[in-house]
Amino acid sequence: MAVNDKTRYWVWLSLCFPTACERLVELLEQTDPETFYREKTSYPFLKAEDMTAVQSVSLERAEMVLEKCEKLGAKVLTMEDEDYPESLLHIYCPPPVLYVRGDLSVLRDRLTVSVVGTRKAYDYYQSAVGNISYQLARSGAAVVSGCAVGIDSFAHLGCMRGHGPTVGVLACGIDVNYPRENHDLKEAIVATGGALVTELEPGRRVPPGYFHARNRLIAGLADCVLLGQVPLRSGSMITANAAIDQGKELFCIPPANIYDAQCMGVAQYIRDGAKLAMSAYDIVMEYLGRYKDTLNPEVVERQPLFITEPEEKGEIPLPKPKKREEKPKTAPAPGEDYPAEEDSGTLVAAAAPAYTPGEDSPRRLILSLLSDEPRLIDDLAAACDLPVGELLQLLTELELEGAVEAMSGQRFRLAK
Repeated sequence: MAVNDKTRYWVWLSLCFPTACERLVELLEQTDPETFYREKTSYPFLKAEDMTAVQSVSLERAEMVLEKCEKLGAKVLTMEDEDYPESLLHIYCPPPVLYVRGDLSVLRDRLTVSVVGTRKAYDYYQSAVGNISYQLARSGAAVVSGCAVGIDSFAHLGCMRGHGPTVGVLACGIDVNYPRENHDLKEAIVATGGALVTELEPGRRVPPGYFHARNRLIAGLADCVLLGQVPLRSGSMITANAAIDQGKELFCIPPANIYDAQCMGVAQYIRDGAKLAMSAYDIVMEYLGRYKDTLNPEVVERQPLFITEPEEKGEIPLPKPKKREEKPKTAPAPGEDYPAEEDSGTLVAAAAPAYTPGEDSPRRLILSLLSDEPRLIDDLAAACDLPVGELLQLLTELELEGAVEAMSGQRFRLAK
């Protein structure tokens, strides 16, 4: 890479600051990365730890990141590049650098829908999300999601089955195998013309508390957000709120059961004016005027609300979602009595906790040790008798499920 390549200064700057850092945004309003590297001006709004990082992070480290990206076949996009998504320039704390595998330009001049929801989804939502994503792809739209298990997987799979482009926004480095269950899915996304994108450098594992920051990118890349199964206090609500802040529309799949806390995270959004999505038609027609050259609404007009079997399966080597060992949760049919909670795991009251671990689960121990007061990870590791790495993994899963909230300084507390 040429010595005068500005990209290395952008990468260097991104390594000096936390993700979604307002101070970095303010810094870029005052200067550019190369000038700041050479002068290292201590602006009043910068913290002491910022200047410490600026002095300690070397330009060679940034060049090593670029070399690793070259080996991985990953592109590096900065805010100055033409291929950097314009929509991300207008969100809260735009990422200074994006790392991309695949073709991110597939989102250009095309209706793009972000799809979010819980990892442990009812069959109803898996079917609805998969079919709507399939319909969106057939009509010429693209789908963005987070490559997680559950709703995310069915969104990506449905879009690929419809031969449409899909983009996965990762919560880790472009080369990190997370979540492990979706390694094949991520490879299929790239192989079928989509893309994987992240603001974290290669090799970076999921930072504590990062999912909230990552979700601003999922909302930012799309024209609107479709909410699948969203439990109360779900991380998906962070994406929905980010979309609202960005002035974008919300669409909600109708709740499977209005008395079930596992799917009523959409209630307030519906009351506040979010639109219901019975099929892709409800979304496509909202954006037909803006994307009349790339949308084909006749495709979804001719189809029933939900497709039992896709019209074309193609030859895409798509991975099948792995079966969970636990018994799948199923929403009670209308008129049926609720099964006992200990048998079904289904929450039936809004006041019930958002997550109920098994009796022998390490998660139960972790939750029992947490309260409203933040607690250091080292203290938790000692109390749980777990390695810090394993504990972080469990805390990250609990955070994604809305049970735990990550604080600064590797501290955690129960979600409020």
